[in-house]
Amino acid sequence: MTTAIQRATGTAVQRATDTAVQRAGATAQLPATAEQERAASSSAHDLEITPVTETGQPGGEARRLEDATAGRQAAVDDVAEAKTKVSDASRARADAAADVWTWSGTAAEARKKETAARGRAQELEGEVGAAERGQRESLEEAQEFTGRANAATERQRGSLEAATRHGGTEEQKGAAAREAREQAAGFTREAEAAEKRRKAAEDLVAVLSTTIADARRSQAEAEERVRRFTRQAEEAAAELKAADEAARTAGAAEDKAQEQAAEAEVEAESEEQFAQSMRKRTVELAQALKGAKGAREEAQEKGEEAEGAGASRAKAEEEQEEAARLRDEADRSARESADLAEKLDREAKAATEAREAAEQAAAGHERDAKAAHAEAEQARAQAAGYAKTAGDKRTERDAALARATEHGQEAAEARQRAAVAAQGQLGQGATESTARTELAAAKETKKKAAEEKAAEEKAAGKKAAEKKAAEAAAKTGESSRNGAARAADGAGHAVKKASAKTKPWADVPDTAALRATAPPGGVYSAEAAKHGDSGTVRANVIQQNVENPINLISDATGTVNDIATIKEAAGKRHESGPASHGHRKNWVGKPLGLATNSQMAANDVLKIANTSTKTAGDVAGVAALGDAGGALTISFSALVAARDTVVIKNTHAQRKELKEHFRGVAAKRDRKLQDVLNDLGTETTGLAQASSSLGNAPDGPDPKALEEIEKRRTRIDGLRTELLEHMASAREYVVHKKKWKLGHRFVNLTGNVARMAAGGVAIAAATGAVTGGIAVGVAGGLTAGALGGLAAKKGVKKANKRYISVRQPDRYARTTLAQEGTEEAKEPETSEAPRMSKDGTSRRGRRRDAWKEALMVSHPVKQGKRQLRAQEIYAVAAGPAVPVGKDVPDDIRRDARDFLKALKCGPEHHNQKPEEWEASLNDPDQQKDWEEAIAKQLASL
Repeated sequence: MTTAIQRATGTAVQRATDTAVQRAGATAQLPATAEQERAASSSAHDLEITPVTETGQPGGEARRLEDATAGRQAAVDDVAEAKTKVSDASRARADAAADVWTWSGTAAEARKKETAARGRAQELEGEVGAAERGQRESLEEAQEFTGRANAATERQRGSLEAATRHGGTEEQKGAAAREAREQAAGFTREAEAAEKRRKAAEDLVAVLSTTIADARRSQAEAEERVRRFTRQAEEAAAELKAADEAARTAGAAEDKAQEQAAEAEVEAESEEQFAQSMRKRTVELAQALKGAKGAREEAQEKGEEAEGAGASRAKAEEEQEEAARLRDEADRSARESADLAEKLDREAKAATEAREAAEQAAAGHERDAKAAHAEAEQARAQAAGYAKTAGDKRTERDAALARATEHGQEAAEARQRAAVAAQGQLGQGATESTARTELAAAKETKKKAAEEKAAEEKAAGKKAAEKKAAEAAAKTGESSRNGAARAADGAGHAVKKASAKTKPWADVPDTAALRATAPPGGVYSAEAAKHGDSGTVRANVIQQNVENPINLISDATGTVNDIATIKEAAGKRHESGPASHGHRKNWVGKPLGLATNSQMAANDVLKIANTSTKTAGDVAGVAALGDAGGALTISFSALVAARDTVVIKNTHAQRKELKEHFRGVAAKRDRKLQDVLNDLGTETTGLAQASSSLGNAPDGPDPKALEEIEKRRTRIDGLRTELLEHMASAREYVVHKKKWKLGHRFVNLTGNVARMAAGGVAIAAATGAVTGGIAVGVAGGLTAGALGGLAAKKGVKKANKRYISVRQPDRYARTTLAQEGTEEAKEPETSEAPRMSKDGTSRRGRRRDAWKEALMVSHPVKQGKRQLRAQEIYAVAAGPAVPVGKDVPDDIRRDARDFLKALKCGPEHHNQKPEEWEASLNDPDQQKDWEEAIAKQLASL
């Protein structure tokens, strides 16, 4: 099985071993040659310049000078050779240190994997034993369950036979019971039929009895009606008779009625009513007679019907008695058959219960057999599973043992490589130390040779001066010309120096005039001219006579500085190295500054001329001069605005790129960077010493040595994290400066746009298109507010830096090693040396001296936060030959160099090839140049 470590061992690791590790190992293991021993023992003597004593022969002086020159050249060559040795040895040491870190980590990781694999193999061995035990136990259980299943099958067979016997008895008794039940059912049906006949006869008797009763009751009712109708007929006959009597009595009185005619009419109605009543009674009588006749007939008929029903009822009673007798006989026979059937049912039920019990016993035995068979199958399946598991675990155990062996081999190989690399690192470290000693001696010899050369040149110069003084008369014209050239060069240098010193001081009143006094003065002057206030206008003219020369001095010195910078950049823009980037940058950017400053200076001249006209008496000024001044204002403001637009775009993109470096690392600076680097160097050397013995132990590595290596690696890992945190802190500083630069440029762009509007308003005011001061005041206020606020912020920030440089001189003190042979940045001169603070951690200067230094606008800050960040960035990016960067791990060094490229300090910006760029980072003599170049780039952020 091929693992990732094996593949790495066969590829990148082998290549690495073929490069730096082999070189380092060869250097450490091979004895020094005679030539190397001679160079190491006599290098200091070889670099000494042996003075040559002049002889009396002709040409002795020339030979002495040639010998001195050759000695100085030899010293220079010795220094170059020693630097090359230091560079090669440091590179080999750094490569070997990287290999030690890589291979010791690989060995530790492989050892962990080997230990884990062997532990896993032991676990799998236990699991294999457990699986085999489970297999045996499962097979034994399968045999036991198979025996149980066979016994249950036998018991099932006996239960089935018993069930068959009881089933025959159950069928016989059941058939007899069914026959008895059929007989009982037949008797029951006969009894039911007899009962039905009895009930029918009984019902008939009841019906006939009811008929007889109804007939007798109807007869009695008919006789009652006959009697009632007879009484009604008698009553009607009597009433009719009485009516006849009353009618005769009325006839007798008819005569009297005629006499009483009036009364007859009244009684006529009563008679009519009486007649009607009589007629009604006659009808009722007839009906009563008729009803009596019908009732008599009905009574006679009902009597006859009652006599016939009586005969039928007697016959029905006889049939009822016969049916009751038959019913009793059938019931008795049915009870006997039912008793027989019940007895047979009990016997059949007993047989059924016995059969069912036998069947249940057989089913139970069958279930037991099936369950036993199932458990036996399950046990056999478990046994097969245990067997498979045991096989799989054996395979996995064998694989784990193979991996353990493989990791062991990888660990042994990695330990061997780490040991070789460690020996190479230690050997190259010793070689590097020797080379550095030789380099120091060569530099000392070179220094002495340089001092001797300086003394000789001084003496030769003195002689040449005396010789030239003797020949002065013969070369008067030529000397005059050379003197004029020197005078011109001296004057130019003096102007350049004076301009550079004057510019910072002139900027303070210039900013105050442009941003504080000029805008409101212009508004007041315009308002006064509008209202004819000549006094205010003249006062403003006096103010301008003071402001304009200040502006001209500032802009003129800026123009001179730009010209000097462009001139210098023109001669050095094709150079290469850290310092060359600034010259090319100035060659591209300063012409725009020159154009801006020259236009501003020209505008100042126009303002001075226009003010002079106003001072002479013409308070309105010259319109042409106002137009030209406004046009120049628009021109240089447009140039600056265009530049700011491009800068804002590029700054945003660069800030976005810079944020990606060291992403995910906390920005912290808990200790000085040099302390971290020193500890890292100590631990790296300790790791090499601990790893150097890994390949010598025949019985494997010493556990104590491995433990020591683990401790060293843990500490180194923590120091690497600290180093990355310092770089993340530098990234946060750069990103923060980019953020503020975006804000500054945006404000500057806004102010220049407002200043362009102010220039347009000035032109309009000069031509008379605008007579009031409101528009001018608004434009001037916007310009002053934007540009003045930005200038004030920058001024306060610079003053604060100068204040801190005196008040807290150790706040941004260097935290890394400086270049050898260079002086530390001088602190500002003060009336009293800084004193140590009460807690003894830092020095503090006098507050009075700090305020004095804050007001010295021409004093640059030699060692501030920006310089400190530049020094720390360089320390991490520098090559191993540089003392400050010799202990930086290669991968972190590469990340720091990528960060340098993002800061525009890469090879393309230094006019170098990548190899030359890396060589410059590995050159100790270029440390100061690099730190200054990085600081300038941070300043341009």
